[in-house]
Amino acid sequence: MHQKVVTDLWLKRIARISAWALLVCVVVLIFSGWGITQTGVIYQITFGLMDRRLADAVHRATNIPLALFFLSHVLINIRLNLKNIKRHYINWLINGILIAVGLYIMWLVVYMEYFRLGG
Repeated sequence: MHQKVVTDLWLKRIARISAWALLVCVVVLIFSGWGITQTGVIYQITFGLMDRRLADAVHRATNIPLALFFLSHVLINIRLNLKNIKRHYINWLINGILIAVGLYIMWLVVYMEYFRLGG
């Protein structure tokens, strides 16, 4: 099998996995958000396992995985849609730009989550 076909196959698999992981993160984010705003209802639904403090901790912990799966899903799909470029050096340039953009945005998310003042 040709190298490009194998690479595209793996990129499609990773994009699919990241889509499902993104869905799970969004469901957890919504559920934990309800745990913060509708504490009594979520407390009863979870039989007392999730109180407001736990819901807030889960809600905050979900931000980094959500950003990671969102970025990987979007950037991989952008790359897959630009796969028909014939020039090899342009492919390397596009890959480098997408990786740099992804790393920069992920760095911003981590910085805003853990290192900003008042956060």
